[in-house]
Amino acid sequence: MQVALGSPSHLPPADQVKRALRYSTLEGMVYGAFLAFGDHFLIAFAVALGSDSLQIGLLASVPGFLASLVQLLDAELVRRMKSRKAVIFTFALAQGLMFLPIMALGFLHIEGKAWWLILLTTGYSVFGSLVSPAWGSLMAEVVPERLRGRYFAMRGRLSTLALVVAFLAAGVFLNFLAGGALWGFGLLFGTAVVMRMASSLLLTRLYEVPQDQSVEPPRSATTGQKAIPVVTLGRYLAFLFAMTFAVNIASPYFAVYQLRELKMSYLTFAALDTVFSVAMIWAITHWGRAADKVGNRKMLVWASTIIPLIPLLWLVSPNVYYLGVVQAFSGVAWAGFSLCSLNYLFDATAPANRTRYLGYFNAGSGLAAGLGALVGGYVAPHLPALQGSHILTLFLVSGLLRGLVTLVFGPGLKEVRRVSGLSGTELFHLLIGGRPVTRHAGHRRHFHIHHQGVP
Repeated sequence: MQVALGSPSHLPPADQVKRALRYSTLEGMVYGAFLAFGDHFLIAFAVALGSDSLQIGLLASVPGFLASLVQLLDAELVRRMKSRKAVIFTFALAQGLMFLPIMALGFLHIEGKAWWLILLTTGYSVFGSLVSPAWGSLMAEVVPERLRGRYFAMRGRLSTLALVVAFLAAGVFLNFLAGGALWGFGLLFGTAVVMRMASSLLLTRLYEVPQDQSVEPPRSATTGQKAIPVVTLGRYLAFLFAMTFAVNIASPYFAVYQLRELKMSYLTFAALDTVFSVAMIWAITHWGRAADKVGNRKMLVWASTIIPLIPLLWLVSPNVYYLGVVQAFSGVAWAGFSLCSLNYLFDATAPANRTRYLGYFNAGSGLAAGLGALVGGYVAPHLPALQGSHILTLFLVSGLLRGLVTLVFGPGLKEVRRVSGLSGTELFHLLIGGRPVTRHAGHRRHFHIHHQGVP
């Protein structure tokens, strides 16, 4: 979440806050369904259109990269349109409508459908990215600080639940269509348009705190950060960008491997993704509790040690039940990495500079992800086949690179806030949902996830 630069001129009334949060929660669930029917099936749609590895690499890289860069323009858009709600509604609606021409690709008889899909998905991603900073700025002011962690955790769980249910339903629907999959994708994308239109209307019900539109004066990179050396933050960003590159060499091609090489049904494909999502929902609370105790740096290193194993586990067996276990393991690992990586960034930046560094983070991550996907798409056909598959070799390369990034950058990461110490046994016990073993059972305490933003 990105925080607005200006200061609110007054606090919103309590009744309007409650009403806005109810609408926001409902919008989150509708948005989750929108992602399930649309975004989550874009690569599967590209496979159905006959896209090659390079085209899928471009689909996974170019839209995200450009979307990351345009977020830097969001503050200027808010200034020109004089309302964050206007920016949010306009670009949320535009994002949803982009699925209309994408949907049409399944019915039209034209050449180069894969290239058209890349172009249209770029527009979809750019419009969506312009919603995020303005929405985060608005919500950061509407949600009371003392409730922020609990509220966003609850909203995230409900949104993910809606996504899981809709994604499974979509997988069942495509599975029964068999040879008519392109028509099925068209119907799913049409449903996604309706969901985003409903989401856009709900976004208009949010409460917007009036803001001072004055421009923030330039600050040096070190302003307000005397306690946090710039080299520490720079090393951390280099770690994140390197890991993002290593992950995205393989990330876009897991769907290709499942659908094209293993010839999974869309129902099985959706079920495996659901296992991943459910594992994330379960694990994120436990990662957050542990990070609050021992710091985001330590938990981030733990997650970074696990993440290199994920693509390597895909080399062991194509058995769907085994892959379900791998997906659950992956969801647990990525829950920790996603939560702790962004929280560490918030810990390491002063409030005055946080929005600017988040902009750098988003742009750098988009560039690293785009380069990774492009490299993966280019080298995959030229790699020696492993067990008859070039993509499995790509998974091996990605796993080794992830491990190398952890070895090179992990030891240099420093904790940037005061934390208590726990032994490895205590930490493991806390991570799996229990109490530290040294705490007496009669000491009844309640733990809360410390959310500083949405991971």
